[in-house]
Amino acid sequence: MRWDYIVSGEFNKYVEESKGVCILPLGCVEHHAKHLPLGQDVFSYKLAEMAAEKERVVIFPPMYFGEKTGAGEFQGTIIFSNRLIFDILTESCREIARNGFKKIVILTTHGGNINMAKNFVRSTLYEPHDYMVMHYHDSRTWPRPKDMLEIIDGGNRDYFPELTDEDIATLRVVDEKETVYGHGCFIETAVCLGLQPELVDLSKIGEVDGDNQNRLTHLALEGFYTPYGWMADYPNSYSCNWDKGNNERIGRSVVKYSVDKLAEAFKLIKEDTALDEYHTEWLAKQKLIAEGKWDELLK
Repeated sequence: MRWDYIVSGEFNKYVEESKGVCILPLGCVEHHAKHLPLGQDVFSYKLAEMAAEKERVVIFPPMYFGEKTGAGEFQGTIIFSNRLIFDILTESCREIARNGFKKIVILTTHGGNINMAKNFVRSTLYEPHDYMVMHYHDSRTWPRPKDMLEIIDGGNRDYFPELTDEDIATLRVVDEKETVYGHGCFIETAVCLGLQPELVDLSKIGEVDGDNQNRLTHLALEGFYTPYGWMADYPNSYSCNWDKGNNERIGRSVVKYSVDKLAEAFKLIKEDTALDEYHTEWLAKQKLIAEGKWDELLK
């Protein structure tokens, strides 16, 4: 259930049904080659909304901003400072917790947000809270063609009832030819086709090069991280080398797989108790530290 769809007076019912789990989608508005919409990383929160129907959690209103510092060469990109993003996330988590949720999952739908979100999660330990913040990236739930083919070839063809023989043949070609999965790739395009096909312009696929230009890859391979890596290696904001044959049937099948996997992740975090137990232990340690009882910490 989306937070903003809950009727006043029924809020506690959803807190209880979700076992105190709230999902905070953190997206981005940015260029995705020429065939996908700028808001691809924002409205993919719909996957979480669909998964929440299978495994009850509450979905916080999606955040449309993301980590794109220095990458504003494509018109339409929205860039906020990291300080502002951290402030908004901090206040949002406080409000989520004030309303009864003690497990807050920042669901990133933009690869550039991953490191920033993890850094934010660690920053919440600066002060003790009665709530926990964690991070999950939704691409973990996206299937590669080989994942779908394993299901089909494994005797569970009915799991993807919409796929035609031609669609399955397309998946086999992609599995054989595509080695690059990333920004605007076959699977990300399929996700958009499965959620909002009217926003995808398949006629523009291939208008720009999606191959790695390898300008700074040599440094990354040797362990160096630079803030220019993505922009230098993929100047068209497109990471893909094969995207032919995609269609809405494949898109809906990819969405089905992703929603089921995301629902499994929601179920895991709802039912997990180990995190709660350690959080209680950690809070007790922080209390002893604040009271200067160092000897008791060593017991």
